[in-house]
Amino acid sequence: MKNIIKMSVITIVVSGLVNAQEMKRYDVESANIEYELKGSGNMMGGMVKIKSLGKKRLVFDNYGLQELTEENKVTKNTTMGKTKVDKMHVLSYANYAIVYRVNFKKKEIMRQKNSGMMMANMLGGDNFSKKGEEMLKKMGGKKIGTDKVAGHTCDIWDLSGIKQCLYKGIPLRVESNIMGMKSLEIATKAEFDIEIKKEDFKLPDYPIFNFDMDAMMQGEKPKPIDKSKLEEMDRKANSKAQEKAKESKNALKGIGAGMAAAVKAGFDPKSGKDMTPEQEKAMRKGMMNAMGGEDVILKKMKDKILTDMKSLPKAKNCFKKANSVEDANACERLIDDEEPEVHHEWNSNIKKNLLEELDGADVIKSCVEKSKSMDEFSHCFPKDDK
Repeated sequence: MKNIIKMSVITIVVSGLVNAQEMKRYDVESANIEYELKGSGNMMGGMVKIKSLGKKRLVFDNYGLQELTEENKVTKNTTMGKTKVDKMHVLSYANYAIVYRVNFKKKEIMRQKNSGMMMANMLGGDNFSKKGEEMLKKMGGKKIGTDKVAGHTCDIWDLSGIKQCLYKGIPLRVESNIMGMKSLEIATKAEFDIEIKKEDFKLPDYPIFNFDMDAMMQGEKPKPIDKSKLEEMDRKANSKAQEKAKESKNALKGIGAGMAAAVKAGFDPKSGKDMTPEQEKAMRKGMMNAMGGEDVILKKMKDKILTDMKSLPKAKNCFKKANSVEDANACERLIDDEEPEVHHEWNSNIKKNLLEELDGADVIKSCVEKSKSMDEFSHCFPKDDK
């Protein structure tokens, strides 16, 4: 609920990812790949021997925005004549902004934000295959030739003893020999640009939970998600991510234009000095011009804030009646049914402070409605002392 009240102009404009509709993890629309896994090594002068065998499959669609990875591996560890066998079975399914991770031991599935995709977005832009090669070069990687794996010609890249053969951004073979430990992951079957069905991303019939670190720290177990609502939940999450992506891409363009305007007004980024008021004004004007102009930005921001605040009166009435943690959490879901804040404690002081914050939100709403310029709009929000 605090996220609704304590908003800033920067948070509204700059948050988000790269536009999912334009983004590509791979230069191939879809694929179904099967891998063979091998590993072996001697450590501590041969006192420890390790050997592993396994299988892996990779299925993706929409240029990698939907991707399922499953791996089965058995590792035999022999130490001074005593052998221990470990079995590993992992499965994950990424649906752009959301990822599902299967725990076969507990027979449950955890649903959470796809942080890997978010980080890749920040680093890679809209073409990860091209950006990936650029990063390999910057890290000292070299392309040393080509090979044919599973019927497809791929480029061999060598980086710090790890060789990988990439086909349009997809590793078909990865091999390493580091400190006596050898490993090989090689595609035995690879089909590209094929029809991928919904069933290809099917997960085990286990209960699904939303990942909640706060609840886990408190030793609490979240309730299973109603599976009939999952498709709509993912659709909303991806829609929000794409909406933020567009804002972010536009904002990054604006930031570049704003900085160029500040430099033109005399600002030297290397000087270590702060911008003068005139330079800051030039930067803001340059940013807004690049993003459609002040009136367009102001309207978008006002619409966003006022839409988010529509649920606050109902939530405020709910909090007034709340007499338990369960009641308070139900009220939070009125504000955000996807990622509500979670209360682990509820008493008269917490209730009083929260209602005061909601009263402050009413003041913010009135100010936003009346604001006729970006300057007036920015003064509607409380300063964050942190």
